[in-house]
Amino acid sequence: MNVYKQWLLKVLAAFMILGCLFAIPIAIFNYTADPLWLFPHKNEWNDVQQGFNERQQKVNKFKYGEEQYDALLLGSSRSTYINQHDFKDLKVFNFAVSSMYAEEYKGYIDYAKEINGKPFEYIFLGLDFFATNKYRELAEEKPEFYTEEADSYLYRIKSTASFDTLKKSISVYQSSKKNQPVFIDHRFYNRENVAMPFPVDDQLRQARIETNIYQFFQNNEPYEYDPKVMEMLKQLKNENPKTKFIVYTTPVTLPRFVIEMQNEEYLKGYEHWLMDLTETFGTVHHFMDINEMTRHLPNFIDSHHFTPDAGTKIVQAIWNDRNKYSDFGVTLNKDNAESEIVKIKKEIKKAEKEAYDYLIPIGSKSTPYSFVPPNFEPFSAEEWLSQLMPMKLLGMDGNFQVTEGSTGGMVLKPLNESGNAIQTGFSLTDMNISASEEHTFIVSLKGKTANPGDVQLFIQDQVNGQWERKAYNTIPAEDVSRSFKVSKKIRKGAEHVMVGIHWKNADSEDHWIQIDAADIY
Repeated sequence: MNVYKQWLLKVLAAFMILGCLFAIPIAIFNYTADPLWLFPHKNEWNDVQQGFNERQQKVNKFKYGEEQYDALLLGSSRSTYINQHDFKDLKVFNFAVSSMYAEEYKGYIDYAKEINGKPFEYIFLGLDFFATNKYRELAEEKPEFYTEEADSYLYRIKSTASFDTLKKSISVYQSSKKNQPVFIDHRFYNRENVAMPFPVDDQLRQARIETNIYQFFQNNEPYEYDPKVMEMLKQLKNENPKTKFIVYTTPVTLPRFVIEMQNEEYLKGYEHWLMDLTETFGTVHHFMDINEMTRHLPNFIDSHHFTPDAGTKIVQAIWNDRNKYSDFGVTLNKDNAESEIVKIKKEIKKAEKEAYDYLIPIGSKSTPYSFVPPNFEPFSAEEWLSQLMPMKLLGMDGNFQVTEGSTGGMVLKPLNESGNAIQTGFSLTDMNISASEEHTFIVSLKGKTANPGDVQLFIQDQVNGQWERKAYNTIPAEDVSRSFKVSKKIRKGAEHVMVGIHWKNADSEDHWIQIDAADIY
């Protein structure tokens, strides 16, 4: 062998030795922390786990966990908070992951059956109403992406020796040593596949619920009931004839539920969904209504994720105490579904005031400025300047008349039937109100509009000539005045700050809004 070849072999051997010296400690550390759930062991250095890739992690745990199960539970992030160990006399694997839709059920069920070596006796389906929307956004990767990864050649070895895995292992190790997460995520897990939320106090819970609801107003997302969802569920049932499906709907807080159902398309879809579910499965444990659980907000982390304690109550209702009376939710079947839906609709109507009252700020400081519309004679919007200062007419298309409401307040009404829009409000700069770090604008109003979200509250500030705007939609009622609010952090160096109300699509003389009060915090 010549000198060059000898030198090359020595270099390669040195690289291999160095590689092993680096790779072996990394592999041992990754194996111990096991953030990808590739091994069944548990220890004091891996008992707080981050659910950073739930689909891959749960596929891995099912494949490499070396256990057989009687039942499977599928659903979205809401159902991750159901403890699979709460089911009496039944070994259940919780396969729920964030934003799981019906399109994914078949792939994960088929894979789990293959690994389990037999059909499941039961499959629990936690179904969310939002997942029936035709415009839902599906997961980027199909189940096959994760199952093929888990089955790929040398997958466990490559993942265990990976630097990417090491980053997660360090986080798991640090969290386990402190016995609490050092990472920020939606939730964390233990080694028993039990999900736990990050701690939440009453103030944070309220802020989250308000934020979720206002985002619903702001986004004004289109909704159309998708019958394909039920077709996929029927296919699942037909392809698993030896399995009994136990279906439950996931609860959301009363404020969120009632306010969503103000949207006519949502309400129609909700009715359609429940009738289709009972037709397909016969029995449905229905918790997405107004009940003791949804009224008691500490049962939730935010507006729609229930706590693990609430999850335990769901398990009691659908399995452990299934033959006993439950004080929340209702069991629907083909015989009672229609009448129960009628009851729920009546309860929604009764609870409207309770839901909207929740949006009124609690414990707010005294307001630096409050505007109550004065008594006045009717006038056109063009005559605004001499009537209602400091509330200004900020912009207008078409013609409007301003009158006093029968119970007080200021009523705006279009005078022609097309192309009308109006924007009214306050210039804090003109009123010599200093721009604090954050401003909140609260308006009490009612009215009749073409669509939910046609009336928006806004706050905008101008820095270096550029405007930045924060706006939220409202849903006015004709018979009762409701309070809505928008908040915005004011940018440093703001030249102007304006708050106001914007009404678009005011295209009928039958439409109107009445402003009863406006508060600036």
